[in-house]
Amino acid sequence: MRAFAIVLAALAAMTGAALTPDAATAQASDKVTVEAGGSGASMEAQAAFNAGNFATARAKYELGCFTDGNGAGCNNLGAMAFKGQGGAKDLPLARRAYRQGCAKSIAKSCEVYGSMLKSGSGGAPDPAGAIAPLTTACNARLANACYDLGTSYFHGRVGGGPDMAKARQYLARSCPGNAADGCYALALLQRDGQGGPVDAVGAAKSFDLSCKAGKSDGCLEYGVAQYNGAGVAKDLTGARSSFGKACNTGNAGACMNAGIMSRDAQGGPADKAAAKRYFGLGCKLGIKDGCTLAGQITA
Repeated sequence: MRAFAIVLAALAAMTGAALTPDAATAQASDKVTVEAGGSGASMEAQAAFNAGNFATARAKYELGCFTDGNGAGCNNLGAMAFKGQGGAKDLPLARRAYRQGCAKSIAKSCEVYGSMLKSGSGGAPDPAGAIAPLTTACNARLANACYDLGTSYFHGRVGGGPDMAKARQYLARSCPGNAADGCYALALLQRDGQGGPVDAVGAAKSFDLSCKAGKSDGCLEYGVAQYNGAGVAKDLTGARSSFGKACNTGNAGACMNAGIMSRDAQGGPADKAAAKRYFGLGCKLGIKDGCTLAGQITA
């Protein structure tokens, strides 16, 4: 079975799953409530935002952030500038605003500011400078920040090279909050014994969480674990289902696995129609054997 399963190497998989600044901002840039008694400009901005007057809100948040020093106002300005609400999209302004918000102990601002430093969004990349704000946000249990830290240490973007122990530590903190990518990356390290001992049980659980969060590779890997009984009870029916889920979201190797199991009555009755469909999808996704095997199945 593993011969057809496309099990990505840890480096390639984590590169493909790297969190983008947009993904971090989508999680981190929700408006932070400006407490009563705080900056007058930021309070006015919040009222304008709630009324749908985004241009006024943005202008007031900018005043509240850079003149009054209101941390929540800075976070909200950063979100509006990043998204292009109330004016043009302005990543340098967003980065400045998030930096100010982070300095005022707004964890969500630290998360996005760190992500922007890491990726070079809104200014020059500064992977080393990203560590402090990301750590602040991770310590506040913001999973995307923990994931960004984990991938930074995995790829050796800070320090003298990759640090698998730190990568695994932070990826563990990112899961299950960042279930799709964080749990998947953690599972690879657990399965392969990188940054710590081999943990087949932990890997199976993490792959399952990633699959349930919609990551195709997570479903493929969980299916492999179920098929082989690696860290989880051997379950051919479950493996066939997991491979089917992964195939239906574009995973070529999973299509081949689902096709083989459907053809050979593994994990359920033989289903020639399903096998032909799975092999055909594998073919369309670039596996030549899928074309051959689909052609061998007759009605």
